[in-house]
Amino acid sequence: MNKLVVVTKNKDTYFVKRLIEEVGDSAVFFNPWQDFILPDSEKYLVRTTGVYGSDLDLHFLSTLPAHSIINPLSSLKLFRSKLTQYQWLEDKGFKTPDWINLKGGDDLEAEKFFRLFPFAIVKPQIGQGGWGIEGLDWPNFKTWWKKRKGRDEDYLLQRFLPNVRELRLFFIGDHFRVVLERQSKSSIAANFKKQGSAVLSKIPEEFQLKVDQLVRATGLDYGAIDFLIDGDQIYVIDINCVPGIEQLEAISGENIMRKLLTANFFSQLF
Repeated sequence: MNKLVVVTKNKDTYFVKRLIEEVGDSAVFFNPWQDFILPDSEKYLVRTTGVYGSDLDLHFLSTLPAHSIINPLSSLKLFRSKLTQYQWLEDKGFKTPDWINLKGGDDLEAEKFFRLFPFAIVKPQIGQGGWGIEGLDWPNFKTWWKKRKGRDEDYLLQRFLPNVRELRLFFIGDHFRVVLERQSKSSIAANFKKQGSAVLSKIPEEFQLKVDQLVRATGLDYGAIDFLIDGDQIYVIDINCVPGIEQLEAISGENIMRKLLTANFFSQLF
């Protein structure tokens, strides 16, 4: 039996290349949209997201024992969409910047939102790497929405918070954490691939308990959570079950891949 199967569509990523550097041919790769037979394995590491417009990967994973999947299937389903993320966060008492779902909504609802918040962020419900995120005022939004309404409506409209700190917490279980403070050239999306920059940082002490509660509540074996800090408030803007590690390794100097592979949820396979 294989030690590890990596469920991925794209093998040409920094994460996968680093994985191969660490384990060589001990990892087998499975593309749910190309391969037909899911190999038997002790563990399955999921590196797919909803950006492919299909949940075929989740259907394959649903046939596996729950204990063999990293991260848990229930968490992968829940956090795949911003819509389900934000609804879950609100139910659990964690703050997000004010938002509305654009899909199925009308122009009046959006106009009322812009009256409250003259500049807002549009972001895809299922996104990755900062793709599709834009900052718009009401006139520009009307032009943007006219091109998408009735064709591509899977977006949220979210309040823009200026002059705030953006933090990314990367965690492995309860025993390893790295916090980056990130900035972008546009002040909209601070993703590394969008020419964002970062420095090592810490979660402010007054928010630490709340952040600890959130990490545990996600049920994730590992992941990344993005926060905005505005004065005495902390807002969650993204829970990422399939985080990249390129910026993380570059800034922290840590061998993040090795730490993942030796975490207890891998059952010491390597």
